[in-house]
Amino acid sequence: MINMPARSHYLVRDAVRLHHLDWGNPQRPAIVLVHGSRLHAHVWNDFCRRFSDRFHIVAVDQRGHGDSGWCAHQGYDLEDFYQDLRATVAERDLGRFTLVGHSLGGRVSMLFAERHPEHVERLVLVDIAAGRPANIGPDADLSRIAETPPPRAFVSPDEACDYLAQLMFRAPRHMVEESVRHGMRRLDDGRYTWKYDPALLQRTRGRGPAVDLWETVRRIEAPTLLQYGDVSRVVNEELAQRMASTMPRCRIERIEGAGHALFTDQPDAFAASVGRFLAGD
Repeated sequence: MINMPARSHYLVRDAVRLHHLDWGNPQRPAIVLVHGSRLHAHVWNDFCRRFSDRFHIVAVDQRGHGDSGWCAHQGYDLEDFYQDLRATVAERDLGRFTLVGHSLGGRVSMLFAERHPEHVERLVLVDIAAGRPANIGPDADLSRIAETPPPRAFVSPDEACDYLAQLMFRAPRHMVEESVRHGMRRLDDGRYTWKYDPALLQRTRGRGPAVDLWETVRRIEAPTLLQYGDVSRVVNEELAQRMASTMPRCRIERIEGAGHALFTDQPDAFAASVGRFLAGD
């Protein structure tokens, strides 16, 4: 593993300043990483360090997240996130690449893969399907069973680490600390809180065209890997099998000892699974 530093890049779309990390190696095959709700581009750092010697990796901060700007008119619809991803891909002048999306980022990636088969060579969906389990309603807050709790203030980053480590009890401590280090901002009173836009808690729906993601995934041509955690509440065996039978070229893999944020719960297993898929195994 070669630790190649990532460089920050910015572009503006829809009056929102969008940030992404570029891990270099533009002569190598490309991977684009799209994080989930209320997370940030740095949650992929462990994976990027493992693969940056072999791939050109771009990790986006979606609008309202990380070091990207907040949207004044609360434009946080799926279509908004898709258009941002499209703009980032164009900015980096990427040809064909592997697209990896977790949770919300996976839904954005489904949309992109269906609309741009000329770009997506392979697709990895990280604990997300086109639908949800029957016991989770359509407006369920998936982030609350993932890494990032609702906004609250902390006296110090160490206090935030201790709090987040209780939620992410399967994750290595150093990954929790890194997520906190990159995922917090300081308030005027000296306390710390999460970087994401609080408006995401009341994210507006329906601004963009209605999307039936089951019909979307039915038309995705790229070979697809759907990973899900064995203790995930977002994807279960039934949903995974439906995805495999609906998508033309989808295979599924269950990651043991992992919940929704399986790349932090089981970073070794996550990276090995993606590595096998990229190698065509």
